Amino acid sequence: MKRGYEMKKFFILLSVMICSASVFAYNPPLGGENISRLTNPDLIGGSSSAAGGALYTITPSSIVFNPALTAREERVDFCLDGTVFFNTNKVELNGVEDKTAGGAFDLGVIFPTRFCVFSGIMQGVFAHFNTMNLRNSLVFHFNISKDVVADKLSVGMNLYSGFYMGEGSDFSIGADLGFLYTFGDLGFLRNSRLGFAFLNLGKPVNGASYKTNGINSNEGSTDYPAFLTPRFSFAGDLFNAYKFSGGFYTDLSFPTFQNVVFDLGFGFNWNKCISLNTCWQVNMREVIENGKTGLLWPSVNLSFKFDFNSSKISMKNADWEKSEIVPSIAWQNLYNGIQAISFGANMYMGMADVTAPEIFLWDEE
Repeated sequence: MKRGYEMKKFFILLSVMICSASVFAYNPPLGGENISRLTNPDLIGGSSSAAGGALYTITPSSIVFNPALTAREERVDFCLDGTVFFNTNKVELNGVEDKTAGGAFDLGVIFPTRFCVFSGIMQGVFAHFNTMNLRNSLVFHFNISKDVVADKLSVGMNLYSGFYMGEGSDFSIGADLGFLYTFGDLGFLRNSRLGFAFLNLGKPVNGASYKTNGINSNEGSTDYPAFLTPRFSFAGDLFNAYKFSGGFYTDLSFPTFQNVVFDLGFGFNWNKCISLNTCWQVNMREVIENGKTGLLWPSVNLSFKFDFNSSKISMKNADWEKSEIVPSIAWQNLYNGIQAISFGANMYMGMADVTAPEIFLWDEE
């Protein structure tokens, strides 16, 4: 009898929570749920995934989509990226003239240690368009991650804080949690990965204080990025033949459980030095409220890998004899003709360790 009573209480509580979520207003600005991806060519091109994207492209910016992604990195990595926005279809809204241009940037680092991996990223977005009304923001993420089961299970956590400036101003503060599990081979898929993250566990920016335009431009913006956003991702390699390889990923996120955002991307690599990525994102509430204006075009990203001599940085460490720099460029047609052209580079210090460890028994040499 008592067990039945407890079950009844549980279902009543669950129903109340679902109903409560549906009553809260939900009207973030266009692009507000994925503001971080606008700063970086890799993120725009398809690595904005909780599983690392189609080609498992890990950069300091990856932590904003899953804090566990950097756990297996063994090299120091620096990134510097920028994005320019061009408005090719200016729209006057409530007597306010539209802007012609805007921009974004990020600056980050991954620093592995013996016990865990530390990462940090600073991202800025400056977009005063009437359609994509994100205004000025500066957000900092600090991350710690660890591979708890070697090459199988990784965990990570972010602490973040953001400052938002427009006609008004506000701030955000909170934490993210993430997990990454690698299955290995699943049928014809290779290196299959499952990513899961709880994002935005904290205070979001208050749209009313910040005074931005929401998805429904007739009403003011509500809080964003949405508090408690679960994100699920699956990715894997589709083929690997001769010098060519290719993979895919798909993501689902549920901002405040009042919206669904779907991502699908593909990546192709030649000789581990030239990569081509494309991805497409559909934000259901943006499309429902704005039709074609809220529908993003697929993005395109191209990157190249170059080796350079870095032996002078640490002459005693043979692993630092060579390092890698990976320049990247991406393009996407955003909302209502706003064009995003993003460019930047990652610098990986030292070479990746691809040699299996040698095990010596007793006095063997």
